[in-house]
Amino acid sequence: MAERKPVACSTDTPRLLVLGGNRYNVPSIHRARESGFHVIVADRNPAAPGLAAADVGLAIDILDIEGLTETCRRHGVDGVVSLADVGVRSGAELAERFGLATIGRDAAARATSKAAMREAWAGLGPYSTRFRVASNTREALAAVDELAEFPLIFKPDRSFGGSRGVSRIENRDQVGRAFEFATREGLAGTSALIERFLVGSEHSCEVLIDGDRTSVLCIGRKIKSNLPYRVDISVQYPAPLSGQREARVADMCDKAIKALGLTTGTAHIEFVYTSDGPVLMELGARCGGGHTAQIASHVSGVDEFVEACRMACGSAPIGFEPTARRGADYRFLILPPGRIKTITYPDEVKDHPAVFDMDLTVESGDEILPLRTTAGRAGFAVIFSTGLEEASAQADWVCRNVIATYREGSTASAYTAADILEGTGSNDQN
Repeated sequence: MAERKPVACSTDTPRLLVLGGNRYNVPSIHRARESGFHVIVADRNPAAPGLAAADVGLAIDILDIEGLTETCRRHGVDGVVSLADVGVRSGAELAERFGLATIGRDAAARATSKAAMREAWAGLGPYSTRFRVASNTREALAAVDELAEFPLIFKPDRSFGGSRGVSRIENRDQVGRAFEFATREGLAGTSALIERFLVGSEHSCEVLIDGDRTSVLCIGRKIKSNLPYRVDISVQYPAPLSGQREARVADMCDKAIKALGLTTGTAHIEFVYTSDGPVLMELGARCGGGHTAQIASHVSGVDEFVEACRMACGSAPIGFEPTARRGADYRFLILPPGRIKTITYPDEVKDHPAVFDMDLTVESGDEILPLRTTAGRAGFAVIFSTGLEEASAQADWVCRNVIATYREGSTASAYTAADILEGTGSNDQN
């Protein structure tokens, strides 16, 4: 980690380069500006909403290291933060070039490769699991034979996130389909990671890292789409885990972070709590996607993204240990597949005080896709409440009030969490 320097520049305002400016990133951009940072946002899409939300918005691909280097020179950047996995390596490279606080290129490489993570975690005993990596179908078949157990999970070694390319197989005949899905949905040239399917409750947590210290701010419980695909339907906070189980999760997170060599910033860690305890799935060296940083702030009382910005600019975090335990539900809107004629919800839904943010990602004339990746979701609602049950109930109420009319004349509301869990909200996977 680079030596810390005071958060200051020639104008006494820290200048922060944020990599990624999609619709989901806008609340984090606003929060950084409200907290006194001069925010420069880079995104290859010139129409990305985050560019307009920033002090300076630049239509630059976050993989374009030379273009970003020139941006840092021109604007005198004091810190770099990525809001997506795909920008973590770029952020580490830029920070090293300019002597800024960073996890370093080597740690960034490990934290953006699921295979490299598994390699680093192999010595963590029950916190890790068996896996193999395949670069073609022949290797995938051999890996499946070597693992010798079903079901198995296939996923891209490197991807854009959002459960892209992740699927479960039940037998050897499904290997070709799963391998093709994993490599097609991942970054160009990616291999496929193959690992045993973990039985238990799925979770994610937000962690702050400051040198040797780690702090789990909050743990969420995930509701996933129907098999064989694994798309998030809802992430609910706080996860209903006992204090003893939370302590085991904290120990697992601390060991996983140190095994990857991460010494500053944040980590978004996904895991399964099995009958034998928590087992790691993957880690992102960044805040969780979309609104997760704002959710962590509400649930824990610690402003995760602002602390990440402070550390990126070389300062110690002000908030580190959680001071609250509130409820939230990050609910994604799922509708039956088909061509949309209209999609609406009453003003009272979006204006409800429990709804922190809500939006549709489809509009009239769009086609709702089967729920195989995040592209099959129709929107989102971020619910803040006092506890888990209240937040979940409020999110279900929002879903029941999102109504779609289809071209053939049928109507449907967004599925509730119970619809998904009971299988009635199946969103045809065939």
